[in-house]
Amino acid sequence: MRMPRLILFFACVCSTMVCAADLPPATVTEAATTMTLENGLVSITMARRGNTTGRNGDAISIKYKTPSGYVELSDEKRAMYFDAGGGRAYPVADADSQIVLNTPEMVEVSWNGKPTQQFPFAAEMHVILRRGEPGFHIYVNYQHGPGMGAGGIGETRFVLRGVPGPELFTHHIVDDQRKGPYPTSPAVSQVQDATSLLEDGTIYTKYNNTAFMADHHVHGMAGHGLGMWMIFPSNEFIGGGPFKQELTVHQGNTLLGMFVGGHFGSGGLRFQADEPWNKVYGPLFVYINQGATTDAMWEDAKQRAAKEVDLWPYAWMKNTAYPLQRGAVTGRVKLSDGASVKGAWAILAPPDEDWFQVLKGYDFWARVDDQGRFRIDKVRPGRYTLVISAANQFEDFRRDNVEVTAGAVADLKDVLCQAVKHGRTLWQIGIADHSSSEFKGGDNYRHYENFARYPKEFPEDVTFIIGRSKEKEDWNFAQWAIYSKKPYWTIQFDQPQPPKGKATLTIGFASTIPPKGSRTNLEIKVNGHEVEVVHLPKSGMSGYRSGNQDSVYSVVYISFDAALLKKGTNEITLGHAEAQPFSSSERHGVPGEVMYDAIRLEVQ
Repeated sequence: MRMPRLILFFACVCSTMVCAADLPPATVTEAATTMTLENGLVSITMARRGNTTGRNGDAISIKYKTPSGYVELSDEKRAMYFDAGGGRAYPVADADSQIVLNTPEMVEVSWNGKPTQQFPFAAEMHVILRRGEPGFHIYVNYQHGPGMGAGGIGETRFVLRGVPGPELFTHHIVDDQRKGPYPTSPAVSQVQDATSLLEDGTIYTKYNNTAFMADHHVHGMAGHGLGMWMIFPSNEFIGGGPFKQELTVHQGNTLLGMFVGGHFGSGGLRFQADEPWNKVYGPLFVYINQGATTDAMWEDAKQRAAKEVDLWPYAWMKNTAYPLQRGAVTGRVKLSDGASVKGAWAILAPPDEDWFQVLKGYDFWARVDDQGRFRIDKVRPGRYTLVISAANQFEDFRRDNVEVTAGAVADLKDVLCQAVKHGRTLWQIGIADHSSSEFKGGDNYRHYENFARYPKEFPEDVTFIIGRSKEKEDWNFAQWAIYSKKPYWTIQFDQPQPPKGKATLTIGFASTIPPKGSRTNLEIKVNGHEVEVVHLPKSGMSGYRSGNQDSVYSVVYISFDAALLKKGTNEITLGHAEAQPFSSSERHGVPGEVMYDAIRLEVQ
């Protein structure tokens, strides 16, 4: 049955109130063109070959048991599917389906796709339903090896689709700040990829619902007393470390479970012919709950996500590529100059991959506390490179050959990081942490056309006076290739005496998008003398896709004769060579930009 509109079931969230032992067993029923998994709380019908409603391997129905009976959560056509390449490939569309496990406590079904010339990967998609659980688990095991051709995976994901329109799900929930209604106004035109102008004049873009994977574990949709959520018990398989950003929810009552995505500078997977590779993505947990309000269901979903995180790795998972016995790594970070390590991350990455682009292997991370201590738990056994990033350091510290063994804690004790210095610091703007979040607008950037705010907030452009100006008020989070009155930003600072020797200007870039051509050309001048033109390639699409940093990070060191500095007031200017004056009467598209992480001036 389809749920009647405006019915609320309970005044409290009740999905976890029934004892699992009192519930019916998990079952799986085969028919000619379907498989149906049920446990008295949830019923999932999966399409098999020959099904005329859904593609082989798609869920065509997801139902949830309420006191009024089963409620259909989808359109009964395409409730859930798994794809690669953003819908250009369906790795299990021609796969053989089978029952992997059928016990009263758990049932598991899989679709085993074979490699093809167009998509040279073996793919096993698994759906698991356990007794007493108000939801189900999904995962994919990709393999590549002998006899498989060269190829790549630019994107792969699970997509979960609810009942269309406001009949059931009315709100999408990304986090505590982004809990809003799905748009109901129809789209008039597409103004950007996955971005539409709606009839009511508003803009909807899925990029506003992107989340950092640092500690993101749940997102979902809710309405009329029911909620459906995607829970990531671990992010070890996504790759890209804590700064990785991914899509979560989308217009059309859609949830996204992204495994590989090329957003914000992330790369895809590329393999040579016969290259061995085996990776498990997931399991994710699709959780369903009931409640009187969206907020109540969201709070319950967060609690359930925390429970799933604690249960990781799942003891019931049976896959040779998913070790149940894990290890841990601890240590204490110290900087050679004794500075604080506040804000640092400790990251374990495969030794043959850049930590911010990890895709073939698995990565793990933890925040470093103010005393420098860290502990990274639930690490797969193997050899890793430890990376210490941020802590107001432009350069990452690396320690190779960190061995993790099952059931053991690898205590690295003191991890001494060499601070990179170029003399005495005269001043610094921002914090070197890969992010522009400390600047104006840098904590409020999930908006379409962020650049349009700049001329209103900085009608005289940026002039930052060291010792007087404030980052949060006087330095915009992005320097667009448009300007209000002058095609550069100005940093002013006083010197009691002209310094001697070599000066070094260090600039960390959280994001760069060239306004024209293939490179950003940023002109750096000291008291009117050009000392450098910085050429940087595109790092990602933060300026275009509602972000404040990309996965790819750049740092440049600009050395010049300190004699260019003088007694009294000095100026350093930074300007896009291709900058254009802003005109509110014309559409710019999205201009180029640089987002500064931090800027430091030193002399020696």
